[in-house]
Amino acid sequence: MPNERQLLCEKPRILAIISGCRQFRFIFEGIMNILLINPPGENVVAEFQDSKGKGFLEVDDFGKFPPLGALYVLSYAEKYLPDHHFYFLDCVAEKISHADLPERLAEIAPDIIGVTSFTISLMDAIKVAEAARDVVPGAHLCLGGHHATDFPLEAAKLDEFDSIVVGEGEQAFASLIENIATGKEITGIAGVYTRDTIEAHARLNVRDPRFRGSMPVPPAYIEDIDILPPPDRHHVAHINYHSVVGMDARLATMITSRGCPCKCTFCNVPCKQYRPRNLGLVMDEIEECRRMGYREFHFYDDLFNITSRRLEEFCLALKERNLSVVWDFRGRVTGVTRESLALAKSLGLRLIFFGVETGSDEGLRLLNKGCSIAQIRQAFQWCRELGIKTVADFMIGLPHEKSVDDVRENIDFLISLRPDYAQIGIMNLYPHTEIYSQAVEKGLVELNRWSEWAKNPTRDFRVEHWTEFLSEEELVRLHRESYRRFYFRLSYIMRSIVGLRSFHEFKSKVTGALKLLILQ
Repeated sequence: MPNERQLLCEKPRILAIISGCRQFRFIFEGIMNILLINPPGENVVAEFQDSKGKGFLEVDDFGKFPPLGALYVLSYAEKYLPDHHFYFLDCVAEKISHADLPERLAEIAPDIIGVTSFTISLMDAIKVAEAARDVVPGAHLCLGGHHATDFPLEAAKLDEFDSIVVGEGEQAFASLIENIATGKEITGIAGVYTRDTIEAHARLNVRDPRFRGSMPVPPAYIEDIDILPPPDRHHVAHINYHSVVGMDARLATMITSRGCPCKCTFCNVPCKQYRPRNLGLVMDEIEECRRMGYREFHFYDDLFNITSRRLEEFCLALKERNLSVVWDFRGRVTGVTRESLALAKSLGLRLIFFGVETGSDEGLRLLNKGCSIAQIRQAFQWCRELGIKTVADFMIGLPHEKSVDDVRENIDFLISLRPDYAQIGIMNLYPHTEIYSQAVEKGLVELNRWSEWAKNPTRDFRVEHWTEFLSEEELVRLHRESYRRFYFRLSYIMRSIVGLRSFHEFKSKVTGALKLLILQ
């Protein structure tokens, strides 16, 4: 009898045999299994590392949110190619580890696998592809998501993938499936590239003005986003997505638009062309979510309230449908008026995430935020008067902060706004941003550091910050200090206790406080 060690060694081969048998389905029936995967988050590069490489209050600490982009891609293909079988794995939310993944791959036996990605999670995307090669060696592996759009030349040359999708993937991925199913070439599909075709397109030097200027190949793009079906949430109905600042342990995340025309120097959102959805379709989606049991909605647009008029139109659409929902959005202080906020509050608006970033007009100007300190103060005051909760998104480690005292003064401003919550980060120097180019000019970062890592990612990579005046160690220390200064004020604690409205709120605040106390 084989021992346990021998069985473990044989497991990948056994799974591959099982999967291979199931793939005969495609040969005889012409039906394929299509799987989209959000990879496990076991090797994500921490954004705020201390000297030991340990992160502090990273993205996952603020909740679990569905990968909407991948769900949109899946739902579009599902609608227009109904003869195939579609599957979705959110490994992060479902706690599927890399060790667990081979068994899930064997169960599904996918013929085509789409892997979504961010650059900081590239190592996990590659590990998913490596597992798929072992279990379903005949499957076509396609890399999409933010990384493929940010670094298409490097992504297309990764040995683990057969193709990549650059830009908005709904139509591109559906065409990829259709061409593979019918035996057609995939090289003519807009936005789809392989290691053999990427260089030829890059040499054409065609720039798409709807995307930021650094895009080296033409991306896929959808002019009329109303043609897109909403995400099929039945694929994730068993997952309780939630926000640490939410009311409920289960919420739906939605978008009412795509793209952001703003030019903040630190932002690397690739698509700059703003396209609003028809609000009637948005209301249809809300009603479907309500039928599925969702009561809280988080609007995750790149720019939800491009104008106060857009906010008012959204509210009037809610009122016309008589929809009673709790909702929040991410927005700009320049896109609200007291009247629009009052209307929104009357129709269920609970909370707004405002991008404050810094506490001086000089800092706002250098970041190209397009607003003033006076406008920020006014927006927060209106929200307090109307009973709308606020989250202030804030950063330290900015180029105009030349001392520890400068950082502390900016945190003083944050505290003076009296937001209900604050999310504080150290400004990351991400490639393809204006702030990154400024850091290169000053010799703070290397120009091609990210692209070189994208070709061969390793565990020792670090996200860099602006260290002209303050070291990484000082910034990490100030990051922790800033959180504790904001959240451990007696007045804040008392106000938070009085304002509790659900057990989820209570649990989230206790968990957050314990983390701030324990981590040094």
